[in-house]
Amino acid sequence: MFKPSCPLRGILGWCKRLMSLAANQKVGVRNPSRGFDYYFGIPYSNDMGCTDTPGYDHPPCPACPQQSGPSRNPERACYTDVALPLYENLTIVEQPVNLSSLAQKYAEKATQFIQHASASGRPFLLYVGLAHMHVPLSVTQLSACPPGRRPYAAGLREMDSLVGQIKDKVDCTAKENTFLWFTGDNGPWAQKCELAGSTGPYTGLWQTRQGGSPAKQTTWEGGHRVPALAYWPGRVPINVTSTALLSVLDIFPTVVALAQASLPPDRHFDGLDASDVLFGRLQTGHRVLFHPNSGAAGEYGALQTVRLERYKAFYVTGGAKACDGSVGPEQHHELPLIFNLEDNSAEDVPLERGGTEYQTVLPQVRRVLADVLQDISEDNISSADYTQDPSVAPCCNPYRIACRCQTV
Repeated sequence: MFKPSCPLRGILGWCKRLMSLAANQKVGVRNPSRGFDYYFGIPYSNDMGCTDTPGYDHPPCPACPQQSGPSRNPERACYTDVALPLYENLTIVEQPVNLSSLAQKYAEKATQFIQHASASGRPFLLYVGLAHMHVPLSVTQLSACPPGRRPYAAGLREMDSLVGQIKDKVDCTAKENTFLWFTGDNGPWAQKCELAGSTGPYTGLWQTRQGGSPAKQTTWEGGHRVPALAYWPGRVPINVTSTALLSVLDIFPTVVALAQASLPPDRHFDGLDASDVLFGRLQTGHRVLFHPNSGAAGEYGALQTVRLERYKAFYVTGGAKACDGSVGPEQHHELPLIFNLEDNSAEDVPLERGGTEYQTVLPQVRRVLADVLQDISEDNISSADYTQDPSVAPCCNPYRIACRCQTV
């Protein structure tokens, strides 16, 4: 939560978790501020520590141990050595956190912040990074949800209620000059089966035939195409759907522009100011986007897929772990697979390599890929040490099993 001195009254952005502390924690720096005046939340994904209310996961993970025992089993991806902590600024206030009550805690903190900021007359920025809809899904009332999808449906209902509470607070305090932006960060995690959600029409059929999942951890549309909603009465047109190509990378430059501030001039930014799209003045966003590998195939972090207007070119393909445990083979394509997403959002049949359309698009793809690789090589770069050091593990009481403590 951050109160900048700018005309922007407020902005709300939702991803699945608060990342400011997570990035610091991995390099051993317990400093969640990153320019924010206040922080409340968990430092990383809600499955990266044990709890006493473990919720729904596939396969299920046990609750935090009550006595000494073996550490986590890598094959089950369950963490049992350190309980999941809840931070308020630099202080751990609950460890393990109660996931069943976390959403309501977020709602209370967010609405209190909006109320105080509005009463003070100061501009503010509020970033809410929800644990929804990441596993483990919290244990909630399931009676109103359809059988077979109850945990996931209940989680969606809880998220909807939380977002609604925040919007209601905005509407009754500063509706006319508050901008809300809602989005996610990736598609469903297919290996979690019925707890993962759906890719909708973005089924990645070419990859499905090869094996594995075309969802999270891949660069198929089902892996990274996410919904987004914008709300600002009088500024954002109502009941309008835009096909403009945007990215979560655009949030930062858009917020800076709305605040009438300037981006640092000594580095390049991949995002753009999306104000004209959000306010209905333009229907075009990015012409080009680049998608790095995020775990399914190829070198981690390497650019392997190019989006050029309605076309998408794959230089590396592979399927992530599917619900049945299968993984698609890693395949490298010297001549990339190119799909026309306007005609084929399911990414079923690529363009014929010998066809006119393919031959027209391929040189353009190669050109923009060469340009971005050169841009990266010439830009300021930095590296991070992600070595795991037990001494920086978030632990409020190292003398208790799983670091137990509670102050809230």
